[in-house]
Order: sequence, then C-alpha cells, then structure tokens
Amino acid sequence: MSTDVAPAHSAARALRGGQHVLFALLWTIGASQTWADGAVAGPVAALAIALALWYAVGLRFSGRVWFAVLAALWVGLVLLAPTFAWLVFALNLIALHLLPDGPAIGSVVALTLTAISVLWPTASNPLAAVLGPTVGAVVAIGVSWGYQRILAESAERGRLVAELVAVQEELATVQRQSGALDERARLARDIHDTLAQGYSSILLLARAGLARGASEAELLGQIEATAAENLVEARRVVHALTPAQLEDAPLPAAVRRLLERLASETGLRTDLEVAGDPLLAPTAVDVAVLRLVQGALANVRQHARASRVVVSLSYAPDELLVDVVDDGRGFDPAATPEATDAGGFGLRAMRERLAALGGTLSVESAPGEGTAVAASVPLGGGA
Repeated sequence: MSTDVAPAHSAARALRGGQHVLFALLWTIGASQTWADGAVAGPVAALAIALALWYAVGLRFSGRVWFAVLAALWVGLVLLAPTFAWLVFALNLIALHLLPDGPAIGSVVALTLTAISVLWPTASNPLAAVLGPTVGAVVAIGVSWGYQRILAESAERGRLVAELVAVQEELATVQRQSGALDERARLARDIHDTLAQGYSSILLLARAGLARGASEAELLGQIEATAAENLVEARRVVHALTPAQLEDAPLPAAVRRLLERLASETGLRTDLEVAGDPLLAPTAVDVAVLRLVQGALANVRQHARASRVVVSLSYAPDELLVDVVDDGRGFDPAATPEATDAGGFGLRAMRERLAALGGTLSVESAPGEGTAVAASVPLGGGA
C-alpha cells in the first residue's frame, strides 16, 4: 500500500507525526517493563538502543533497506525480550507506508506472526496473545488506507486548483481579446461616423457643385466648411487615443509630472529644460515623445544607478529635439543584447515609434560615464 505522493496535507503530516510518537511510546513501554522484570542484559540493551537509533536515522533517510534492517533488529530484540513485541503495530504502519501492496501485506503478516510466537509461550491468556497483534494489524491496515485516501484527496484538490487557475487565465485572455475587439469596433464606428462621413460629404458637395455649375468660390467655401467640421471630429477621435497624462496638460507639464514622480520614488535629482513654443507640436508628436521619455526614465530607474537626470525639450519651427541625460553607470551601446521575451526591446520600441513619424533616435553612453538619449521629431509628423 505504498504511495509516491508527498504528504502535503496537514492531516497526513499529523498521521506521520503520530506514527513517530507511537513508536517512541511503545519502545519506552517495552524498555520500562523489561527493566522492571530485571531482564535487561547486555544484548537486550544493545539491541534496544540500536533499534531506537536506527529508527531515528529513518526520520531523514527512510527506505526499504532501512525498514528491512529495522525489522531485523526488532526480531532479534523481541526474541530476547518479548515485552518489545507490541512495537509490531508501529512496524506494520511503516511497512504499509514504505512498501508496495503485496510486500507490505506480506510484511504485516510475518511481523504479526512473529509477535504472536513470542507472546504465546508467556501469555496468561493465549487468546489475547493472538487477538492483540491480529487486531493491531487490521487497525494498521485501516489507518494506512485512510492515510492514502487523505493523500489522494490532497493530490486531487491540487489538480483541481491547477485546473481552476488555468481556466481563470484562459478566461482573462478571452476577456482581453474581447476588450480589444470591442475597442476596434468602437474605433470603426467613430471613424465611420466622422472621417468616412466627412469625406463622403466633401465628395457629394463637389459633385453637386460641379453638376449645377456653382462658382469656384461657393464650392470651395462649402468644401472648406465641411472639411473644418470633420477635422474637429477627427481630432476628437485622435484625442480618445491620447495618453492620460496629456489629457489635461501639454507635453512639458506631463514630463514634469513624470520627473516629480521619479524623484519622489527614487530620490533622484530631476530637472526639465524647455525651449521654444510647445504649442507647435501636434498630438501624435506629443504622444511619441511622452512614450520616449517614459521609456528612457524607466531605464534610468532600473539600470542606471544615477543620482541626477535631465530632460530637455527644444521646440524649433520644424522639429522637436528631446534629450534625456543621466549621470549613471552607463553601458556599451554596441553590446546591447537583442530583444527577447524577457525584455531588451525598449530602445527598439523607441526607434520604431519615432521612425513612424520620420524621427530619429541616438544613444550615447560608455561604462562609468552616464547615458544620453537624443531624439529628433519633425513637427509635421502628426496632425
């Protein structure tokens, strides 16, 4: 009745602890009675001590060989001192725990017959000498069966918990996918109701004006009014995709909040330098630059070990220059590992985001000399 399942359940561990307590109690009773009977000779004492010490070894290194030696020591001891016969109950529990079903039952039968054979000659009641070890063997089998049921139920609960976690993760994935589909549908509706309708209106106006021979001034005025109206709607759609930091503040104010949060959370000295007119930048540029600064500051926080970081925003008539400079430990840009699932894609993401707007990114750094991330973004890169 063996099992390969570790006793993870608290009740199973309690049963194992009870087995140790039972062995110690029965050994103590046998030793005390042997002492009281005056039957403590050298071999008896040696075998009793050896049995106890060998059992203690099994607390950490139990196995079939260990059990075989334990049973042999007990047989030798009980032949000299029958008062140790009642240890058979503890030995039966151990056999049922360590051995496969067939050998376990065979060991229980052999140990029980050994106990009966040494108790019978000196028993005042021969029936008790037979029933005692026999009932003990039956109880040991029942306890072992219950112990294995507890382990099996514990393993089943663990399996069910693992399945539940897997189902929850799958459900979360489905919900995320559903959310993405809902967002795509919302954007499709917004684009249809704004840009598509606007282009349709402009096209219809142009056709109608040409058909009725309207003057250029009248036709262009109608087209301009419709285009302006739909431009406002288009900007509302774009605004719905704008980062939360930009909803209530222009880019410099949003960057300043990022720096203040970084300073409060890490103790770094942070500075923001702004030159030029921030209103020159379209929303798409503000979004790209904000993401760039967020990524650069995240790298400073995680890797740079810096004491100061400075962000510079320089607005020129046709481009926005961005610099994020720290005085940290620096690194070798040529030795930067390729992006993997574990990370390393921050700089690549920055370059791709800027490239979509026609911008460029450069990184200057050396070990021990800090890092400077510089970007240039055309102000015509977004509308």
